[in-house]
This record gives sequence, C-alpha cells and structure tokens, in this order.
Amino acid sequence: MTPHTRHTADPTAAVIQMRARLVAFVASRLDRPDEAEDIVQEVLIRIGRGAAGLRDTGRLEAWVYQITRNAIIDHRRAAARADRAHARAAFDRGLTSETADPGALTALAGCLAPMLARLPQRDRQAIALVDYDGLTQAEAARRLGLSVPGMKSRVQRARARLRALLLACCQVVTDVRGDVRAVRPSSAPCPCGG
Repeated sequence: MTPHTRHTADPTAAVIQMRARLVAFVASRLDRPDEAEDIVQEVLIRIGRGAAGLRDTGRLEAWVYQITRNAIIDHRRAAARADRAHARAAFDRGLTSETADPGALTALAGCLAPMLARLPQRDRQAIALVDYDGLTQAEAARRLGLSVPGMKSRVQRARARLRALLLACCQVVTDVRGDVRAVRPSSAPCPCGG
C-alpha cells in the first residue's frame, strides 16, 4: 500500500478512501472526464463482488488499479461498439429512407451495383434476395435451405462487406437523421466510377 492509503483490515473501507484518487485516475484517461464517476461506480461494484476472494491485502491497491484499468478498457470498447452501431444504423436508414435526396439515392444505387458485383456469390445472393427481391430473411432462408439465424448472419456479413467496399470508394454524406444527402467519390480511384 502506498502512504496515501491507510492500512486497514477492511478492503472495502480502504477502497472508499482511494475513491477520489480513482476518479482522478479514470478522468485523466478518458476523452470525456465527466464519465469517470460512472466508471468508478462500476469499479466499486466489481471490487465488492471480488473482495471476498482477495487473499493479500498488501496488494489491495495494485488489485484495485488493475480492476480500474480493465473497467476503462471495457468502457472504451462499449463506446466504440455503440458508435459503430449508431453509424451502421444511420447508414442503413439512409439507404431506405423515403426522405433522402432522390439524386443522392440514384448516385448511391449507381455505386452499389459495381460493388455488389465484387462480392462473393453467396453475399450477392443474400443481398439480392432480401434487399432487392424484398423477401423476409425467413423466406430467403427457406429458399436457400438455411436456418433463419444462418440467413440473418449471412445477410449481416454481406451488408457489412458491401458497406466496407462502398465506404472505401465513396463518401456518403448523411444528415442528422441519417438520410443520404450526397454521394461523392473519395480521393482514391473509384471502381464504381462515382
């Protein structure tokens, strides 16, 4: 233990004494320091769950900081997943939105056709059945002899591959609602001719 933490037989009391330092430690490692309190609360919950298993109270501080570092990593991963999910949802909404700019959708459709041709056959087939032919994923699964979860996975992977190809080629500009407003070629040579 450091001189900052008084030695006590109760690990929980020692951690509570460290709380202000934990908040500062977490805040210094975040883009949004205002989220530090929430992470420290999660740390305290984790410590409460694992305190009974702590054998060496002399290593309490190292143990607490390791839990804190892991909580920061978990927080960053969750934030990144949420950001990716938000971007995917906005992109997908923009592809089907009735309020999107018709010219932008036409440009996007022109980019999608050559990109779709670059996908493997099973990906093209999944997208064609569900997104172009309008079949439900359950109907497409029956048609291909797949399980419904298998078809859902195939469609999700195919859409992700198509999205990656498109975004590597073109800049899709959306408004705050996620509606497509413009499609512009990126700086790299674009196979779709956009």
